[in-house]
Amino acid sequence: MNIDSRPRRGRRLAALLAAVLSGVIAAAGAFVVTTGAQAVETGVWYQLESRHSGLVMGIRAASTASGAELVQWAANGSQDQQFRFVDAGGGYVKIQVRHSGMVLDVAGASKSDGATVQQWGDAGSANQQWKVTESGGYATIVNRASGKALDVWEWSTAQGARISQYTATGAANQQWELIPAGGDVEADFVVALDGSGTHASVQAAVNAAPSGSTILIKKGTYKGAVTVPSSKTGITFIGATGNAADVVIHENRCAGCDNGSGGTWGTSGSASVLLQGANFTAEDLTFANTYDEAANGNSQAVAVKVQGDRMVFDNVRFLGNQDTLLTDSSSATAVSRQYYHNCYVEGDVDFIFGRGTAVFDDCRIHSLSRGSTSNNGYVTAASTEITNPYGLLFYQCDMTSNAPANSVYLGRPWPAGGSTTARGQVLYRESNLGAHFRTAEPWSDMSGLAWEDARLSEYRNTGPGATVNANRPQMSSGDAANYEPADYLRGSDGWNPIR
Repeated sequence: MNIDSRPRRGRRLAALLAAVLSGVIAAAGAFVVTTGAQAVETGVWYQLESRHSGLVMGIRAASTASGAELVQWAANGSQDQQFRFVDAGGGYVKIQVRHSGMVLDVAGASKSDGATVQQWGDAGSANQQWKVTESGGYATIVNRASGKALDVWEWSTAQGARISQYTATGAANQQWELIPAGGDVEADFVVALDGSGTHASVQAAVNAAPSGSTILIKKGTYKGAVTVPSSKTGITFIGATGNAADVVIHENRCAGCDNGSGGTWGTSGSASVLLQGANFTAEDLTFANTYDEAANGNSQAVAVKVQGDRMVFDNVRFLGNQDTLLTDSSSATAVSRQYYHNCYVEGDVDFIFGRGTAVFDDCRIHSLSRGSTSNNGYVTAASTEITNPYGLLFYQCDMTSNAPANSVYLGRPWPAGGSTTARGQVLYRESNLGAHFRTAEPWSDMSGLAWEDARLSEYRNTGPGATVNANRPQMSSGDAANYEPADYLRGSDGWNPIR
């Protein structure tokens, strides 16, 4: 079921080119513009529709594996059919696949006609770079290394036909219409409180959704715990209005609260939302735990527990008090990579915690006041396994608070469950640190684990809370070169979701 819930923005390639060629130049970074007739808008996700067949490019079976083949298929709005152009310099672009974060690649850097085009981790190589040239509203896409064009093999009109490279002829099976996908979410399921969708609850939509589904959630406040199990991969939640505050998914649970089965929820079980399926994406919505700490007493109350690998959150709010966001993994030896972009996270005690590998990119991290003049909590409680070099990275974030000055800790290392192998890794990098942070001693011990025995550091922060002293280890420039966001997320498969 495909439900197109937003008006299409229109097909803009020709208009963009007309503007560029007439001398109307957008702000720096808005376009990749090269000599000749190439112009593609960066930061926009496109469907690429074949002029010959009317089908669109996609990754076979919506696979997230390296080496998965590029094919044509009927447009269904799924993220394996969405691509964006990333400036590679010299008039070339990389073509990134939305659902996997990988880029289009000519297998083996082949120069042969018919060579496979696949998705692969971004290596910056010439066989992953393309020149996009427009004529008459259609684009031809030519590989830098081979000089050959993306081509529907043997003029097929069948779904699943491979898209390979072939000597550029300018024929219709090598021409592609670029259709912006970002403003016309084609959802497989729609959640709406007023009955206008396919389901009235988020969990009901998840239960019905196969892997790879997009669930559009209309404006409203949705009470009820939600689980995306490990068997459902590639699930996407999108808030329908684009305003994260308009769509709220929440539950009211705490670690010590009655679970209805003769026990209590415990910290992990208190989560309003549990995300286990890999390749999950959430955009433009809010996850919250609405347990009232002020009225009912201090307790852990998790808004979201994230365990899957390759998880993306864009313009998402995470609301709670103690233990708001649990960046977890499926086991002590498993790595869960998580990317948070333009997000808002609030809480007070240990409100970003766990053993996950998480990058917070251009996020606002807000510490709530607990009414103390000296200790209003801790931002992080990382339990990164000692074998994992990457834990929590706060990159170009804004750290804010309504708490008094000098009353909040950057964090403390958590030996989860008495672990002897947890050595939390946290880096605050190039971020603005507010006056609420304790400047003299911003790190603290936890449960017998000294902060000095963990991996806690800073790099080139600014703001009133960003002083430097013996209790604030600063990462060297040499080490910082290996602790960029991409280093945390790349893994062995080259994942690159960075926006």
